[in-house]
Amino acid sequence: MGPTFRRLPKRDGTLIQVPSMPWSSAPTPPDNFTAPCCGQTITSTQNSVIQGALTVWQWQYCDCMREALAVAEETRQQMEQNTIRRERWQGQQRALDALFPQWCQSAKVPHQTLDHFVANQEMRGLMARLRAWLDAVNQKEGFMLTGRVGNGKTHLVRGIAHEVRAQYRTVLYTSVPYLLEHLRGPTGADMEMVLKAMIQADVVVWDDLGAEKPTEWTLDRLYLLLDARYEAEKPVLVTSNGSPAQLEQRLGARIVSRLMEMGPVWEVPGVDYRVLLAQKRLVAG
Repeated sequence: MGPTFRRLPKRDGTLIQVPSMPWSSAPTPPDNFTAPCCGQTITSTQNSVIQGALTVWQWQYCDCMREALAVAEETRQQMEQNTIRRERWQGQQRALDALFPQWCQSAKVPHQTLDHFVANQEMRGLMARLRAWLDAVNQKEGFMLTGRVGNGKTHLVRGIAHEVRAQYRTVLYTSVPYLLEHLRGPTGADMEMVLKAMIQADVVVWDDLGAEKPTEWTLDRLYLLLDARYEAEKPVLVTSNGSPAQLEQRLGARIVSRLMEMGPVWEVPGVDYRVLLAQKRLVAG
């Protein structure tokens, strides 16, 4: 009596029939059968298990079946590794989101993906650069997005953060004014804890750099955090309404110099979408 089969893919995706069990426990040798994939005659050999108390018949697979079974085992191991990786990532990401809850508290974040960003013709070059950055295997560099108020910089950088999180890579997202306020005062976050998070996160996002009040205290904190990221050789993604020259006047040369070394500056073209929306509402009213 022959075996029952299951269909498994080979490396080229071809589905072939493979016995559902690698053995038969029949008291007599099971019938030989012809492999549907290659026409080879599949026989069985006798094996004893549990110190001879049980006799089974082991199928002698053809090369096609062995390949399909190897692919199935590789897939199983990959799924197991992905599960472990996802669970580890979830714990690390939850800790970052608890330390900087801006990402989870915003009702806009779930909708601010790259797929939901409406890019016109002049934005296509920038979108290609952002996609290329995402596809890079080992990013040590980040980038800075600059441009006028309301042209989509925050949406874009949050869209990048969504993609990074989907790859089970940790993201520390914060606006710079929120970051500094988070550190300020007796109830603020512990600087050492924030430094550790800045170093450990796979990707750090600083939104709206230049919107903070540039006091000696804020500039000192920004430099310490940025320098820690610089020394870790990990990417930081920055958005700002100011150009590098304007930021240097506001924040000083040493902060901007660090940023320039840590990645390129990409200008986001386009108009203020908020103004356009307001104009449309006036016309509609």
